[in-house]
Amino acid sequence: MIFLEALESMTSIALLCLVGFFLAKGKWVSSETEIFLPKLITKVVLPPYLMSNIVGNFDRQQLLSTISSALVPMGSMLLCFLLFRLLAILLCVDKKHRGLFAVAGTVSNTILIGIPVNVALFGESSLPYVLLYFFANTLFFWIFGAYVIAQEGSKSQTLRLSEKIRQIFSPPLCGVLLGISLVLLGLPLPRVLAETCRYLGQLATPLALIFVGITLARVEWRKAHMGKDIVCGLLLRLAIAPLVLIVMLHFLPLPHSMAQVFIIQSALPCMAIISVMSAYYGADREYASSMVALSTVLGMVSVPVWMSVIHTLFPVL
Repeated sequence: MIFLEALESMTSIALLCLVGFFLAKGKWVSSETEIFLPKLITKVVLPPYLMSNIVGNFDRQQLLSTISSALVPMGSMLLCFLLFRLLAILLCVDKKHRGLFAVAGTVSNTILIGIPVNVALFGESSLPYVLLYFFANTLFFWIFGAYVIAQEGSKSQTLRLSEKIRQIFSPPLCGVLLGISLVLLGLPLPRVLAETCRYLGQLATPLALIFVGITLARVEWRKAHMGKDIVCGLLLRLAIAPLVLIVMLHFLPLPHSMAQVFIIQSALPCMAIISVMSAYYGADREYASSMVALSTVLGMVSVPVWMSVIHTLFPVL
């Protein structure tokens, strides 16, 4: 029953993605629109949406008592990354994308897919936990992941400190930090601003999923072959990474509602930015794009499976 309910939720998400897919295939989406949509989502819609959710769902005491929980997914990512680097050697993964193999298996798409999926599965009450995982995921990628991809690329330079800081403090993360600051200072949002943020937030899910569909329509599927490195990478991202987190949660227990969200976040498709960073630094762009595209498609099935598993392991009364 839980599997079917989760599959139904994922089907709704898939249908919204199909809207973007067919809009792109029907040539309704120009190159300017493809640039505009992610900017609109990440710089205009998400920051106030995330900020207002923090202010609306936390008081100072609750925030201080839960924010340390972000250390659990951060520890899980560090463990996954080290494990996956070792597996890349043992599995004889192509040397040109061994680092990318480990990064793609470790980080997930916690915002553009994470927010719609978790809201569909757990409701709006899951958003604070989504943001905790997003915080850890973002820090891990821009501190470790981007550096590894840059080192693996044909360009010899690594990320400059100023560029790394700018990327870490992305608009969505700044929205989270602003919300945390307002809660810690005890400053409520004026009603008119709270309503504006709520209206913007209603745009987040459909716009994000339509953009995912547009992205999938642009993938060169002929290059997304299912070779050994791709298959192993997908298993790491969609199966092994959540298992590592589940093992950690056995030793570092969290409230079941939080654990459920963290596990779903860890089981989501690859972080889309890895394909952008791979292209920028001259790393294996085809491998990165294939991982993002294929994990997004397969995630529509794997997430309901994990939903059934976590409902058994971490039941919420």
